[in-house]
Amino acid sequence: MSRRRRRIRLRRSGPWIGVAGLFVVLWLSISTALYAPWWAVVLIASLLVPQAVLVRRWAISRPTWCPYVPVGGAVLWFLIVVAGASWWGWTSDSTFLNPGPEGL
Repeated sequence: MSRRRRRIRLRRSGPWIGVAGLFVVLWLSISTALYAPWWAVVLIASLLVPQAVLVRRWAISRPTWCPYVPVGGAVLWFLIVVAGASWWGWTSDSTFLNPGPEGL
């Protein structure tokens, strides 16, 4: 009995994997509100627009490349978060999570 290896057909599924990956990156971007200032969340979320446009364009011309767009978006998100934590002091003890008595 011989086993045939099944390959993922990224020509058909690549754009859908890319869109699902963009939703994961969107979740990462929104969850950044737990420790980053509002302007950073807006910046990170706005970086999803060119990624969505790129997946849309590549869905027809280069469907096998679409899954790599959210991977690049996740790497970009990680670099921004690390830079924010290192250089600008983003921490999880922001006023969003713990407003204190004066914030209520």
